[in-house]
Amino acid sequence: MKPLATPRLCALAVVLAIVTSWPLPASAESPAGATTLEVSSPSAILVDALSGEVIYEKAADERYAPASLTKIMTLLLAVEALEDGRLSPDDRVVCTEHAQGYGGTQIWLEAGEEMPLEEILLAIAVGSANDASVALAEHMCGTEEEFVALMNERARELGMHNTHFENSHGLDAPGHYSTARDMALLSREAVRHPELLRLTAIYETHIRDGETWLVNRNRMVNFYRGCDGLKTGWTAKAKYSVAVTAQRGQNRFIAVVMGAENPTDRFADTTKMLNYAFARFTSLRVAEKGRSYGEVPVDLGTLPRVRAVAPEDFGVLLQKGSEEEVRREVVLAEVVKAPVARGDPVGAIVVSRGEEEIGRFVLVSDADSGRIGYLALVWRLFLRVLGAG
Repeated sequence: MKPLATPRLCALAVVLAIVTSWPLPASAESPAGATTLEVSSPSAILVDALSGEVIYEKAADERYAPASLTKIMTLLLAVEALEDGRLSPDDRVVCTEHAQGYGGTQIWLEAGEEMPLEEILLAIAVGSANDASVALAEHMCGTEEEFVALMNERARELGMHNTHFENSHGLDAPGHYSTARDMALLSREAVRHPELLRLTAIYETHIRDGETWLVNRNRMVNFYRGCDGLKTGWTAKAKYSVAVTAQRGQNRFIAVVMGAENPTDRFADTTKMLNYAFARFTSLRVAEKGRSYGEVPVDLGTLPRVRAVAPEDFGVLLQKGSEEEVRREVVLAEVVKAPVARGDPVGAIVVSRGEEEIGRFVLVSDADSGRIGYLALVWRLFLRVLGAG
């Protein structure tokens, strides 16, 4: 991360005494350099959800048909719309003729059938229903095509550069592809939304007043401790894929497999990767989204000071078993010149091991502070004189 463009900095240091060392690079290797983790699936990746650090990868940028892993994006867009009010929990989704009998896994919606939004989301998250995915897409955007455009826009925002969606459900289509790395990026965003995890953690449930039974194909939510998502996928072209996440204490990891030959392999590989992560690594939260880490004076600003806040949760991935000390230092600009916009960098949190800097995370202004006008400046100086007297 680039250093701040401020000439003078003042520092507030907080020392964290922990048992740790800096994380391994993007391959799971022992100190001797020998690979200690292998999976049978052709494409896989293991990441720390908090820091985004890659612990292990295998052909993670190879393109595959994503099958129903597509529905993670469908669910993410729905949950984000619920959070910002574009969808309401009281919404009722009406099935169109286009969504009816869509093929593949479905809940057999009929044209004109009306269903509560919660049941549609359950049908997608637990039952992997293609018809429910299309019905939701049309409810949100009018047409599935408009919804797919939104999916691709969100993918670009998340940095999913090797992904392109052609539909909301994941059935094979020309130009519909993704990678294990991109699915890990998507999953990392998804786990930041408790409502999405609530849905994907359900192993079985009923909808339509108990008439329709939904069973989650991600059996890891039923047998792997801490697993609360996310999604399986299968088509003849895609073969077997899965994106899973599990949390134990402060640690959450994400494992993605694509192109496995059978469902046993995909679950065996994700289990192996998660076991590896929980046994060897721990996550240290460096900063909490929205939390203030001090104030910065604004020279000639309409606000005399702005708070330095973390724009998102920041963390570092650390190996277990080391006795090195990691130091966290909050570094703030001594002063910034107006105007200052909300989100402008005003400081950083620097993580060090000994004399080595191993992480730098930007802190930003929590408010806009324009440049003060001449009359207001005179009045402010007058008040200071009175205060000094």
